[in-house]
Amino acid sequence: MRGRGWARDIISHFLIVSLLGVGLLLLHKKAMNTPELKDESWISTVFTIAFILLILMVIVFIGQVFTRVRLERFRPGNAESLARLDRMRRFHLPERYRKLQETWYDARQDLCRFYMGKGWFPTDQKPFDIVLQRRRKIPSFRQEPYVDRLFVFYHPMLNVLIVDQTLNLCERLIKKSYKTAPAPRNAIVFLTDMNNAEEVTSAAAGIVNYLCRLGKRTSLYPLLIDFNGGRLYYPIDTTLVRKPHRLFFFKARLELTRFVRRQVSKETPRTNPRTEHETNYRHSPRK
Repeated sequence: MRGRGWARDIISHFLIVSLLGVGLLLLHKKAMNTPELKDESWISTVFTIAFILLILMVIVFIGQVFTRVRLERFRPGNAESLARLDRMRRFHLPERYRKLQETWYDARQDLCRFYMGKGWFPTDQKPFDIVLQRRRKIPSFRQEPYVDRLFVFYHPMLNVLIVDQTLNLCERLIKKSYKTAPAPRNAIVFLTDMNNAEEVTSAAAGIVNYLCRLGKRTSLYPLLIDFNGGRLYYPIDTTLVRKPHRLFFFKARLELTRFVRRQVSKETPRTNPRTEHETNYRHSPRK
């Protein structure tokens, strides 16, 4: 996470890597100019290994730079922290994705039908819109088969407290049902169309800060679709999650993004049936 001394740490690491690189080049030049060492086969082997280790250190350093700069634990009650979260382009969808609730009235039903068309089957609802499961294609060895689980939760007045409470509820349900329906990989899709951008960003802080790991082999990945603001929020730090789970969640996020894009790319937006009925009624001639 980005802390008070993150810039000092980056500069010090850069200086260390640079000094090691310069020193290694000087040693290599000195060894190549020494006749006694130049013809020794082990010298070239030693320098080859040293240069490989230096390259690995540079790669690690670059990864640390991006991690330190991009990761931050956002504070829902701090306006400056929320403003930084609101400016992060990685969560922004294109401009045409704003105000989706005005053209996509059946989003919740369409989303559920989309997942059920991909082999997910409903198991329960309350207090969620729906809870879906899908059996994994791995042997169970006479035990309960492993499943993937997906929660869909809509709330018109979402905030960080509701997000935290819902995530805690998901964690309890996952642990409670692990003996009858073990689900190492779990995800939840939050949906909201509220107009209060600050409250949505505050709720998104609970999503972005979430670390996803529930146990050694169990994880929960939250996503938040902001229909009004055109945003898709997801956890920014998944380093504690197993790599196969990370890949699964990354694919799930791309799949959800593609589904939303297909809805937006339709040529003619749907008209609200109620509005259309009222318009026809007002313009119909009286008998």
